[in-house]
Amino acid sequence: MKKILFLVLFFILPNITIANERFIPLELFTGGKIRSDTEIKFTPADLIFGEKKRKKIIGPQDWKNPFTKEIIKVYKRTQKNRQGRTRKTQLFTVTNDGQCIGRVYDQRRSGTKYIKNGCKFPLGFWKKGEMRSFSVTDSGRSRTVELKILSLGKKPKSCVKYNWKMFDATNGKKLADNDYKFCNKKAMTSLLIRKIKD
Repeated sequence: MKKILFLVLFFILPNITIANERFIPLELFTGGKIRSDTEIKFTPADLIFGEKKRKKIIGPQDWKNPFTKEIIKVYKRTQKNRQGRTRKTQLFTVTNDGQCIGRVYDQRRSGTKYIKNGCKFPLGFWKKGEMRSFSVTDSGRSRTVELKILSLGKKPKSCVKYNWKMFDATNGKKLADNDYKFCNKKAMTSLLIRKIKD
């Protein structure tokens, strides 16, 4: 009887674990056409998105890092202000061994930043409730980024909602705490920014 119970659990438990796991494609971030395979590819993107239609993502394109001189594939995301002028420009690439896409460049009114090993959106296989941490260098400062999946859906085209936190790696102070939602052919559809108390 014990052997039968063990065999039943052996075959059922892996299915229970996998049931809440899903492949998150790069195209969910870019708004591109989602494919049926589970390979992360730099596919074409050209999308105006957001409630006020002021955000745009295009790519992939080659970008040369001014410090390392390395040429990498990036997606360029811009945001305009009410007057139609670009207020923010960000460049994103696949990072952390394909676990996420992150910023390598961020330019806005507050200044320009170069980021190493950034992580802003989960890629590949993730489970609902799963949390992963990543070490990031943000303009020479050590940061820790945490991503946690809040809702996942079951299909490749399902929306993904997740929490993104950033901490100062030297003292553990929380610097950011945001919830993001990305949906098929729409890219980012919602953003909740929590105010961080000093």
